[in-house]
Amino acid sequence: MYGKSDRELAKLAADQYECWTLRQALDCGFRRPAIRRRLESEQWEEIATRVYRRYQATPPSDRQLLRARTLATGGVVSGRSAGALHGWMPFPREPEITIERSKRRNTHVGIRITDVLTAKDVVAVDAIPVTSPMRTLIDLAGVLGRHRFEEILDRVLTSRAVSARRLEARARELHAARRPGCAIVLRLLDERHPELARARNGWEAKVLRTLGRLGLPSPRVNYRVRVGGRTRYIDLAWPDRMIALELDGFMPHSNRRVFDDDRVRQNDLVASGWTVYRVTWTAFAASPRTALRHVINALTR
Repeated sequence: MYGKSDRELAKLAADQYECWTLRQALDCGFRRPAIRRRLESEQWEEIATRVYRRYQATPPSDRQLLRARTLATGGVVSGRSAGALHGWMPFPREPEITIERSKRRNTHVGIRITDVLTAKDVVAVDAIPVTSPMRTLIDLAGVLGRHRFEEILDRVLTSRAVSARRLEARARELHAARRPGCAIVLRLLDERHPELARARNGWEAKVLRTLGRLGLPSPRVNYRVRVGGRTRYIDLAWPDRMIALELDGFMPHSNRRVFDDDRVRQNDLVASGWTVYRVTWTAFAASPRTALRHVINALTR
């Protein structure tokens, strides 16, 4: 039967992914010999330095392990682990945590030391302290390959989870030689297509970036046009040339009615004098230049 100390500890742990620190156990009334006995008898187990949970046959979940590491270090989840908590990528094999230089150093794997970790750089996700989306993007820019990071950046910006203007301002504030992600973020934002803010997803954003790198004229995104007696929207359009580029395959057609209407829309565009090209995600991913070759030829004639 559980005593008062157990009940107090259980109440505290309920808000910490069912784990607790040595200090918290002592504050709840447990004495060190009693704690040692529980560990030796496998009633409790240590999942981070001086952080415990009740013994379980299964390993800690990613979130429980991250919460344990933040309790152990006083730090916040960062890097790839923060990207995973924000929903941008899978969890890495080893948790990544950042602590301020002024705090106690430790021997945990995956610990980063920083001079700058202000309140605006920290948020809570599922009750776990984690670097803010802006700070996470800046950190990821310095450790991920360009293409992988660019895909994440496009997805985050087009989802409106982060403002490009605010991200640029924070990158300038944090800019330092030992923080290479700032320069990378600033360079990518500087290369950003002027119509990227209107892109609906990372697929459209990626095509826009590719068109810009190929030196092609800038298209209008989600261009509104009246054809066949109805208002329609073209994914990417060059109105002065009456050229339309439709992007297929990033999201499946929801039903047959949508599929049929899409074909009616294309016929109406052609009947109104538009030249319509289509590109699929699969073809674009295999070879962007090959997938866009007809558009390139049309725009460079």
